[in-house]
Amino acid sequence: MTAPRHCLAHLTAIVDQNGLKAMDESTCGKALEPLSKRWAAFGWAVKEIDGHDMGQICRALDWAERHTEAPAVIVAHTAKGKGVSFMEGNYAFHNAAITPEQYAAALAELEARLQALGEVA
Repeated sequence: MTAPRHCLAHLTAIVDQNGLKAMDESTCGKALEPLSKRWAAFGWAVKEIDGHDMGQICRALDWAERHTEAPAVIVAHTAKGKGVSFMEGNYAFHNAAITPEQYAAALAELEARLQALGEVA
């Protein structure tokens, strides 16, 4: 947060805002919102994106590279476990190992999604 005070204008941070912490939702305890306004209050240039959209990620990184007046932070809104029905948004999978059966089920779901995308494209 002190990067602007030290004139670190060519610094880029990416914050994964998935709403979870290791054992619960991040909303229990101290409120994080408005996260972007908090970063801006410390002098950072802020861009919010969908952290699952590769086009937005690339454009945000390009924006950060061009932004030379202050350090830049990209707040990437994501869903933990995106694309795996039993993991998505479930804090129990934030830092826990999965079983071989869960691995197989997750892989099957992701492969089915990739196949469906290939049929659309």
